[in-house]
Amino acid sequence: MQPQYVTLTSSGSSPWKLANWHSHSLQQFGFAVLSTGGSNWQIDLALEDPTLVFPNPNSSTPTAFPLITASSTTAANQLTGFSSFSIAAFRLTLNAPSSVGAKVTLAAVQAGIG
Repeated sequence: MQPQYVTLTSSGSSPWKLANWHSHSLQQFGFAVLSTGGSNWQIDLALEDPTLVFPNPNSSTPTAFPLITASSTTAANQLTGFSSFSIAAFRLTLNAPSSVGAKVTLAAVQAGIG
């Protein structure tokens, strides 16, 4: 699958990005958060379909589960990955942007068919 990118410069969450549901085994993802400054961010995962094609019977919005929450510094970017369970979608949440207005970018790539 081609890499997907999400960039935020102010507090809030990005729109959900769909995972490739056509994989025949465990999903394998790589996530990198690229940032300068001291922003506080997290990567959220969802098990429910955010497009509501397959709606959650209990809610009209997916439940967000944080995969990682971190703060970035000028010299440190974060890289994480997982392959132990399947997800429907992911997003970037910027909890507190840096005082210098630096942007925070999530780069995500998933193994499997395009």
